[in-house]
Amino acid sequence: MHIQHISINKILDFVGCTKAVMTWFHAAHHVSKGTGFAGDHVSLYGEIYEEIIEDFDKLVEKSIMLCDSEEVACPTKITHASLKYLQQFESPCNKNGDTISVLGLDVIRHHISHLEHIYNYLESCNALSLGMDDYLAASANQYEGYEYLLSQRTKRGY
Repeated sequence: MHIQHISINKILDFVGCTKAVMTWFHAAHHVSKGTGFAGDHVSLYGEIYEEIIEDFDKLVEKSIMLCDSEEVACPTKITHASLKYLQQFESPCNKNGDTISVLGLDVIRHHISHLEHIYNYLESCNALSLGMDDYLAASANQYEGYEYLLSQRTKRGY
């Protein structure tokens, strides 16, 4: 397999996006409120951000290996890349429970799209190892599960 040059900046951008998603859902966990508080606080936002912590850890380790550079683990660079996405996502603060779930659904859908983009990028560079392919596919499955939970949370019952 001939691997083309991989852009550390593209990988760092995806790492930053994942960190932003984790940070956003951690905040949603903190500010959940209303009649769905218990379920949202623990079973929805709490579980999402805790699982993303594990996902983020695996992503950084795989990215170090893939890029052969610790730059993708630099906390300053990750925070900077993360801020770009946090500024695109509307904050969950001072929102009602229904609005938080709608905003969370948008955040997850954005991340799924970004995940597909990085997958296609790595594939085009012949840099998609079996392990990275498996990691990204498992992540897509995980985030699509969050998309389902959030889409169900946003529906109005009758």
